Formats: sequence, structure tokens, C-alpha cells
Amino acid sequence: MCNNELSLEWKQLADLPDAEGFAGSYAGVSNGALIVAGGANFPEKPLWEGGPKRWTDRVFVMTADSAGWMDATPLPKPLGYGATATLPQGMMIIGGSNAGGAVADCYMLTWDGKDVTCRELPSLPVTLTGHAAAVMGGKVYVQGGSLAVGEQDAESRLWIFDPATETWSEGPALPARGRFLQQMSTIGSTIYVLGGIGLQDGENGRKVRDMLTEAWSYNEATGWRRLAYLPHFCAAAPTPAPVINGRIYMLGGDDATVKGYTPQNHPGFHNFTLCYNPATNEWADAGEMAVARAVLPCAEWNGLAVIVNGEQRPGKRSNQVWGAKLH
Repeated sequence: MCNNELSLEWKQLADLPDAEGFAGSYAGVSNGALIVAGGANFPEKPLWEGGPKRWTDRVFVMTADSAGWMDATPLPKPLGYGATATLPQGMMIIGGSNAGGAVADCYMLTWDGKDVTCRELPSLPVTLTGHAAAVMGGKVYVQGGSLAVGEQDAESRLWIFDPATETWSEGPALPARGRFLQQMSTIGSTIYVLGGIGLQDGENGRKVRDMLTEAWSYNEATGWRRLAYLPHFCAAAPTPAPVINGRIYMLGGDDATVKGYTPQNHPGFHNFTLCYNPATNEWADAGEMAVARAVLPCAEWNGLAVIVNGEQRPGKRSNQVWGAKLH
């Protein structure tokens, strides 16, 4: 049963100025501005009619005093399905994929008051897509993902980027199976890895999805720790998962309850919200969110946990932007 004290108050922001909207975009904050970059959609015709997926290099920015979104200088290449980290230096884009496959590219996006500049950073040690990231102690922690597109591999490794030296190092791997489309979050000196999708062997040597309910935490003093299992499967929810009043919120995503569908008749993803309390190691139902979305980023901006676009159902994007009040 939902605890009404945990329910969130939602506010709709200006739609992203693209008719289709995107899934797998990057979103973060630089100098008080909200930046959205990259992602993919099916602009020519729907997925179920054979429409090709197209990645974008478009960059959008919104400031606290602007009426809506402004176009900014595009990315160096189309990208999506990577991870984002908001740092004092700017918004960091980490890996992802495009029509050529998974990439290791990393960039720092910075709002200078007039435009977004993009600076190339040292690449990930490996190509990576479908991973997640969280910031702890000024460093960026990147966990999981796949080395290649196509859901044929899933990583357990942990990569750490130090912005002070702009170097990558490898941390202790998650002591469990690899995963992608998981959620990550940070509270104090601890990062969290929540849910996601693993792989198992299917027929004819094919890999098939295995939806996970595992939850883990990591800090440098104690290492990895297994937490209470999620009440239900959750993958591809907005990440980094926002922290509100000391609790981590999992906002929608894919709970794997819809089976045997085609993209054309898929009823859409669920809009249920889960809440994790690290003080008690307990999960709670936090009620319904404003919209049902999957495969989308989250950024804390202007007092809101902002979720950008995402999939309403496989192959169908939204151009809407919503924010949940942080306090």
C-alpha cells in the first residue's frame, strides 16, 4: 500500500522542441542551466512499420529564467544510451552508442551563458552502453552496461573517473552478475546500484533477458554490500535516481510485467514509484508518478528531479519533460 507521505508532487516543464522526443538522452546541469543532449528516436516512420532508429547530436538548454528550450551547438557526433554525471566542471557525457555501435567517448558540456561548449575527455577504458553512473566524493563511478550493442554481454566492472586528474581507474567489480539498464544513486559517501537487466543462456545459444531485483551499495571503507531486494523488477527507470528527504526514488521504468507483446500493441510501461530508505534498508510503495516512462535520464535542477522524454512503450518516445519537487 502506498505511503502518502512518500508520494511526490509533479510539475510539467516545457516540451523538448522535437516532435518525436528521444530515449536514451543525456541530461545534467552546468552553471545553473539544464542541458539535454543526444538520444535516439524513429523520426521517419514507427518501429513497427520498419522505421530505422536514428541517433541525434542535438543539444538543448534551458535556464531558470527562460520560457523554454534553446538549441545549442550539437555534439561532435550522434550519441545516446550512455550515462551522465553532473560535476562542478559541467555535465559529463560517458560512453553510449550510435549507428556504428558502442563507444568509449566522453565529453564535458559547459554552459557559458550563451551556448554549450563541448570538450573531449579521456575515453572510457572500454566501449560501454546501457551503463549507469553516480558521483561520490567528487569522482564519477560508472557501473555495468554492455561492451557492445545487442544485449549479448553484461558487465560487472566498476570504473572511476577523477576529474582532478582526468584519469580513469578500475574499482572493485560488483560481486554479482553483470547488468545493464540499472539505476544508480548517491547518498553521502555511498553509491547504490539498483535493479537492472542481466542475461542468461536461452535456446540456440542466444542470450535472453533476466530481470533483476538486486540492490547493492558501495563505499570505499566497506566495499560492496547487498541490500534488501526490490519489491518488483525495475530497469531503465530515470537515472541517476533522485534522492528526496534522504530516500532514493525509482520512478517508473520497465517492471517486466508486460509479456507477449509487439511494439504496436504494447500497452505502455508502468508509472509506479518505489522508495528506498537506507536508514532502515527497506523499500516502500511511493504511489504513482505523473507519466509512465523508461530509458531516460534524470537531473536535479531548480528544485526539481527532472526526467526528460523517454519511451512510453517500445519504439514510441515522448517529448515531454517533467519534474518532481525535491523538498
